[in-house]
Amino acid sequence: MLFWPKQETVLVDRGAPKAPHFLMAQDLFARKGSRELFIKKIFSAKAGIRRRGPVILCPGIATNANLFRMDDQGGFLSLENNRSFATYLASEGFTVYCFHPGYAQRVYNRYVVRHCRQSMFYGKARTTPPTLDFVELVDREVPMVIERVRRDSGSSNISWVGYSLGGMMMYTYLAKTLDATVRNVVTIGSPITLHQIFVRIIPLINWITRALGFEEKSFVGTVTQNFVPITRAIRKIPGPVLRFNPIASPLLWNPFNMSGRAAKTLLGKVVEPVPNSLQKSISTMISQGLACKQYGPELVKSMGYIRKNKAKFLFFYGGADVIAPPDTVLLAHEIITPNDSNNLIGVNAAGHVDLMIGDNAREKVWLPAGKWLMENTSR
Repeated sequence: MLFWPKQETVLVDRGAPKAPHFLMAQDLFARKGSRELFIKKIFSAKAGIRRRGPVILCPGIATNANLFRMDDQGGFLSLENNRSFATYLASEGFTVYCFHPGYAQRVYNRYVVRHCRQSMFYGKARTTPPTLDFVELVDREVPMVIERVRRDSGSSNISWVGYSLGGMMMYTYLAKTLDATVRNVVTIGSPITLHQIFVRIIPLINWITRALGFEEKSFVGTVTQNFVPITRAIRKIPGPVLRFNPIASPLLWNPFNMSGRAAKTLLGKVVEPVPNSLQKSISTMISQGLACKQYGPELVKSMGYIRKNKAKFLFFYGGADVIAPPDTVLLAHEIITPNDSNNLIGVNAAGHVDLMIGDNAREKVWLPAGKWLMENTSR
């Protein structure tokens, strides 16, 4: 497996690291053949901090890893505080690796091709690989990222935090490989299979992201590292309108648990178009999932192989989640860790998106996940 050979330089997002957390960021790339993956590394340079090891953060479908860099007030990409999930973990001593999957087209065109000279796409147009589907994400991209993180961190004890599809990818990866490198897994709103309603809203997500993509070639995108500046249209829409709009709410989030500012940041900077190949594979997974008598038993059987791995699991689910209904997350828990009743946390008021970035996400998800990781990791 070949990866980018040169030593990357540290690119601090904004200025020198500041007290009290002294957070810094670095751009990393994993390469294999013509495939390149972008990883943002975030860590604390604070003297004397306890180093707790590497954690990979993997987003869900239709989002990039900047989802983990949204703070609890709707802010974005700041390294001056620990109010996002990524910076919170980094401030506690974890080396955080925000993994942007191959479909993170907007991150590449907004940031990588303009600012990262070490990228093979620097100064070039980059398009999503036409064959990218769920199988390719699991079989090709996940091992690329794990190996790159292992090489960068020097550790063979890696933790994985997956939101939505990011957790489903790890379910499948471990069922196939039983990779002992992955010691701890936190899944947030990650079912065995997504609800069929998600297939119906993918075209809408794609329309929104492509409309926002008209800014891809604008001058403003070249003078900032805030990957996707909020469009004028979204900036002018009142927060309550975005929160309570009948398209996204309540399918994607509980409007009473989602701030207007967070909704603006999500739509303007984090959502990604879903490539046709991935859309088709997700549709197939849903249509042939547990609702299919022929496929269902095989799915459950393969998921059961994960029990042979010594990885520890922590599951989060949203009580109001329509995309990843609680029963599908509960089933994943029962198959993978049937004898552990203490590794399942429900957030009653949360829908799918606000489970990760809602008003109560820090209290109900980020802090418990961080505490669990600290208890189960060692340098």
